[in-house]
Amino acid sequence: MIHHLIRAAILTGFAMFIVYLDRTGEIGLYIAPRMELYVKLSALGLYAAAIYQIYAALQKRMGHEPPDCDCEGHEPSPSIFKNTMIYGLFIFPLLLGFLVPTGTLGSALASKKGVSLTGSAAVERTAPQSPEGSNGDTPAANPAADEVKGEPDDELDRLFQADEYTEDHAAYGRKLYAEPVITVPDKQFIETLTTLDLFREAFIGKEVELTGFVYREDDMGEERFAVSRFAMNCCSADAMPYGLMIQWPKAMDYDSDEWVSVKGKLTTAEYQGYAILVIEAAKLERIQAPDTPYVYPDLDFGL
Repeated sequence: MIHHLIRAAILTGFAMFIVYLDRTGEIGLYIAPRMELYVKLSALGLYAAAIYQIYAALQKRMGHEPPDCDCEGHEPSPSIFKNTMIYGLFIFPLLLGFLVPTGTLGSALASKKGVSLTGSAAVERTAPQSPEGSNGDTPAANPAADEVKGEPDDELDRLFQADEYTEDHAAYGRKLYAEPVITVPDKQFIETLTTLDLFREAFIGKEVELTGFVYREDDMGEERFAVSRFAMNCCSADAMPYGLMIQWPKAMDYDSDEWVSVKGKLTTAEYQGYAILVIEAAKLERIQAPDTPYVYPDLDFGL
């Protein structure tokens, strides 16, 4: 009977932990919004399983043994040590969940996973690239990129060449190209960075605004760091950091994991042998971390 009660307590504990995360608003730090409904429904299943364990304990107390199924492995081990180890595997993480303060992913994990400074690792770049962007020099602003209105169609077609894999990004790029200031939004964070990188020739010299946490590596130097966000597809375990390199004379004044908002012109530079996008910051200020620090793929992108 005692084993049924222990199982019921563990199942109830996990169900209560899900309810606790939902009530405190911290559930978004563990899973993507599209998964929240399924996790909440799983709490009902855990409660139901706990009720069954209590029912089984009461049945055993009243002497009603379940019928023999002629199979082995259903009865708990008589070893107290073995049972303690098995139940501990469930109780220990549950205690950690309740007792350890919830934190957000930051530079420590980003350094292990590596920050993507392009946003288009999974999509092949098809648009023609400015030759200045491949040697690490700062290219001059693209005159065509400064002409927001009245751009000839053939010039736009040249800047936003696409194939079947990048046509959605090309259409989105045309919209971004018409904006006086390109703000990288939370909803389409990855899609925007991917578009900027795929069609970087069109956006060189354009003004870009970005928010995220400070991430730096030793070889970035004293005047550069990355502004990054963790993108979560399903849960925090699959979160990957994406961002852009920032050029700022007083970069060392900002600590890792500080949240900042940056605004400046887009250019390119070479880093670790690759040509990457860089924001030459004109304005950089500290901000409070948002309530939802993570970003998520836009499943409706291109629809």
